[in-house]
Amino acid sequence: MFQRKDWAYGSNIRKRKYLKRDEFFDELVEELCAAVCAVGSSQTRFIVEPNGGKYAQDDPLLKKLECRRPAWWIQLERPLLDRFFNGRMGIRAQYYVSPYHGRRKNALLISKLADHLIRLASSIEPRAKKDLLHLSLVRPSAKVWISEKDVCGNKIIRASDLKLDEQSIQNDWLDLAREVQNGVYGTEDYQLYSAAINGVRAPIPDQLEVKGSWLTGANQREYVTPDKRDRDCQLFMFGFS
Repeated sequence: MFQRKDWAYGSNIRKRKYLKRDEFFDELVEELCAAVCAVGSSQTRFIVEPNGGKYAQDDPLLKKLECRRPAWWIQLERPLLDRFFNGRMGIRAQYYVSPYHGRRKNALLISKLADHLIRLASSIEPRAKKDLLHLSLVRPSAKVWISEKDVCGNKIIRASDLKLDEQSIQNDWLDLAREVQNGVYGTEDYQLYSAAINGVRAPIPDQLEVKGSWLTGANQREYVTPDKRDRDCQLFMFGFS
């Protein structure tokens, strides 16, 4: 059996004792679902990407295939989102067990949230097609994460900030981040480098982010961009993607 170091915290976040709470992820799912169900459209931003018809991704196939996906940003209490993202039983801790385990727990959360997400979307944008929303949410690449920007648009995780934080999350991810920073694997792969450095950070978010899978325009088939085809493994290895 593959063994990993225990999930531990450094001095930067030791005062956030709720992160160490012993709980099952399924209990956290129920708490998140209750919080999301209590939220109205005024606390939610919803769009169908590409927003304004402009694709932000580098993959030209998104435009060629006329892909679309729904996206939600939902304001929730910071301690709850902190537990979800950084907690010892949060979403990243589920991927720490294995990429397959993390994927299952991600899918579980989406399945619990889907109906309310669709209701929120319809209240914000009545023209949104419910069949597109549903189909996008049930595909494997749909994901629940945190918004990497706060409600004011400020980044809480900066890809350009490559200083290694050794006093936040301390586990196998920290060991790997040290090796990456020290050039053990070379620095030519920027995505690997930034994922490893960001994986040990524990920012406090103020929004839950849900993104459905990209669906092609012609036949609504799932399309996954190349940089996200191993997302589950990236989260398992680094804690970030």
